[in-house]
Amino acid sequence: MMKTKTNWRLWAPFVVIATLFCSAASAETVPLSSFNADYIVYRAGKKHGEANRYLKTTEQGYQLGYSSDISWMIFSDKRQEISDFTVTDGAIQPLRYVMTRSGTGPNRYYELNLDPATKVLSEGKARKPKATEWQNDWLDQISYQLQLVLDLRAGKTEFTYNVLNRHGDSKPYHYKVVAEEMLPLPYGNIKTLRIARIEENSDKQIYAWVAPELDYMLVRLWRGEDNVEQFDVQLHKLDLTPSVQASGSP
Repeated sequence: MMKTKTNWRLWAPFVVIATLFCSAASAETVPLSSFNADYIVYRAGKKHGEANRYLKTTEQGYQLGYSSDISWMIFSDKRQEISDFTVTDGAIQPLRYVMTRSGTGPNRYYELNLDPATKVLSEGKARKPKATEWQNDWLDQISYQLQLVLDLRAGKTEFTYNVLNRHGDSKPYHYKVVAEEMLPLPYGNIKTLRIARIEENSDKQIYAWVAPELDYMLVRLWRGEDNVEQFDVQLHKLDLTPSVQASGSP
């Protein structure tokens, strides 16, 4: 059973709904579907905020975005992330990542720019080149979730990604499909795949549920530590273009 405990200092680093997943398809087959998704953020069964995710086309390719607004007593946390990217042969190529944060504690701003032509990674508003060897498989803090869904559509069930943190340092992220489940959500009842992040020697747990019938849209995200809940994010509303009607009950 997933229990809850109140340790609100953990919300700031983990409430970023950047660990959400989104709908996808390869650029050479079915174009990416634009969407706008609203979520409710729960803790111990009570609503403490809202989040939004979107995907839209741009002149360069696509932009994936996320924002959240969380509050509890004197604690507040507002965040926004964007990733501009292209898709080639089923692979995501991030071009620019920006994250801003305000609320309780210090405000933050992070920016990464990736130039695949010159193979240069730069950091911050000043775009200072980072002294590191270019890696063709780099993904940023939210674009890797889109790559995961592309791989799900290709039939894969285990995944490893080379993800850049907000300072431009890379780390491998490992995921695995662990179950098929029917979920009752604010959006409605829907069939899902449950995906677990695999971290050795870690007491943290991350589970994400995606709906294959909604182009693998994320419908729920749960994070805990020692199986004690930190937050639970659930889909509330969804606009998907082109529209996809699930067999559940939205």
